[in-house]
Amino acid sequence: MKYFDRITGFFIADPSKDPLKGCTASDEDVRATIKKYILSASGWRAVFAKSLDEEDFSGEVSDADLVIASTVARTFLEYLGRPRPRILVGVDARPTGEALCDVVVRTMIALNAEVTHLFFASAPEIMAYSNAGFDGFFYISASHNPIGHNGFKFGANGGVYNKSIIDKIIPVFLDKIGSSGVVKTAMALSAQCDEDFYAEILMKHDDDKVRAFDYYRQFVLRIATAHKLFRIPFGIVAEMNGSARSASIDIPYLNKMGAKVWAVNAQPRQIAHAIVPEGENLELCRRTLEEVYQKDHSYIIGYVPDNDGDRGNFVYIRKETGKAHILHAQEVFALVLTIDIAHQVMAGDKRPAVAVNGPTSSMVDEIAAKFNVKVFRADVGEANVVTLAQKLREEEGYQVHICGEGSNGGNITHPAKVRDPMNSIMSIAKLYSIPGLYDFLLSSFGLEKTGEVSVEAIIDALPKYTTTPAFSKDAVMRIKSQDFDELKLAYESILEKEVGNYLTGGLASWEVRQIEGIVEQVGIGPEHRNHPSTGGYKVIFRDKDGGFAAYLWLSKSKTEPVMRVMVDVKGDNAALHDRLLEWQRSMVARADSMICG
Repeated sequence: MKYFDRITGFFIADPSKDPLKGCTASDEDVRATIKKYILSASGWRAVFAKSLDEEDFSGEVSDADLVIASTVARTFLEYLGRPRPRILVGVDARPTGEALCDVVVRTMIALNAEVTHLFFASAPEIMAYSNAGFDGFFYISASHNPIGHNGFKFGANGGVYNKSIIDKIIPVFLDKIGSSGVVKTAMALSAQCDEDFYAEILMKHDDDKVRAFDYYRQFVLRIATAHKLFRIPFGIVAEMNGSARSASIDIPYLNKMGAKVWAVNAQPRQIAHAIVPEGENLELCRRTLEEVYQKDHSYIIGYVPDNDGDRGNFVYIRKETGKAHILHAQEVFALVLTIDIAHQVMAGDKRPAVAVNGPTSSMVDEIAAKFNVKVFRADVGEANVVTLAQKLREEEGYQVHICGEGSNGGNITHPAKVRDPMNSIMSIAKLYSIPGLYDFLLSSFGLEKTGEVSVEAIIDALPKYTTTPAFSKDAVMRIKSQDFDELKLAYESILEKEVGNYLTGGLASWEVRQIEGIVEQVGIGPEHRNHPSTGGYKVIFRDKDGGFAAYLWLSKSKTEPVMRVMVDVKGDNAALHDRLLEWQRSMVARADSMICG
């Protein structure tokens, strides 16, 4: 019997149909297929579309990938080590999610797990609900990657496992993949799934989804430290781009909080443009906000999530012109951080601090300094930032309410362990709902009170920096080298020879900072990093007075087979930014050639 999601009408699964019955993959096929996967704490990802076209909307998945999905589920349950674990399972809105989820759930049932099946769920929703007595969650998603990609995230207590845990799980998983009979094991587990028990899980799906919604709504309110009278007194354009957020709480929740909502592409898989919500992919939202504002001046912001709905970037209206503008990812995080740390300081929090990733613009340091708030940095990956924030709270006595990855936009607000555009909207709403906060912010930036609350006034007050967008073509480099110990040595040899040529135009001195996990070390050379040297690498330039002037950044992507490079420059200085970025890309390319020829 087929089961469908009552809210969206999408097919979930048919317990009577075994997806691995008649599987034609061999153990060798599985071992060859696993080579395309990227395994990290940020997610285990690959192109799952059978065509291997990363833009393929088809839901068809190869038998080898189904075997791998079953083996991932088996490894996860083995790590938990409980006789009957309670597991929360969900998918983002990618077409390949159904087939992968089906084999994962069947494997878990065969291994005596008690599964709660949410089907379409945003990452913040499933992670929040995992706090409600579950032993872990298993989420099938590739976040911001193109539609033909997919992957697996798992964790517990509201967040994905950090690097130290994932680094223990990966070798166990790869050992299973490499063992004889991996295909037979997956087929046997899928066949052993109790059809009636699977049907019972799917029959409870609608009620489980209601409970997840209720928990998630209360969780968002708690994160915002909002009282019962908290309201969102403005209109919002929600351009969902067919993401999992279109099947989450957004529209009813925002309406209940007093906001008007103009929804666009608000059905799962109603994908109108590329998934990552940056640059031109925000244009539809920008144009829509501009059009809606002409009819109703209460509409002042719009947002676009990625496919799993944790990343969300924004557009806003400038009332004097009636034109809508795109907020870059770094500006989104800076805006929310400004509001939240101002609220903390105004409320009298002791020892407030912020945890961010390495390529977050130094704009946040300048903002934090206005409130006497310390900034700490971890490597790229939300698990690293969350782990650092937790360490600062538990071991050093800091009050870290907000953390995040400015390079990706959005914020992670305690006790959440994942980005969430709902939290960003609630932070913006604080300007309107918390008495005195807006005036306190203006005075902190040395500005006069303006009377009417204005989001654009706060945006205009943010320090000006020129920063490479993390997902621009100039920020991505495809390299041949896979030996990052050698690559960084080669990069450093070029850097030391040439850096003197760039100590002009306000750049007076430099230093290197290397970040792995939650540890940042100051100094150039291999003694300041650990094998395999995949952590972030930052070259900081200072002016003659020792103040920040610019940085160069490079890191190996944990979710895609690319190297990411960035430049951050204080002020509106595109010429210096472009000069440094050209040099940075050249150094990486030449270092790669030195290693690979």
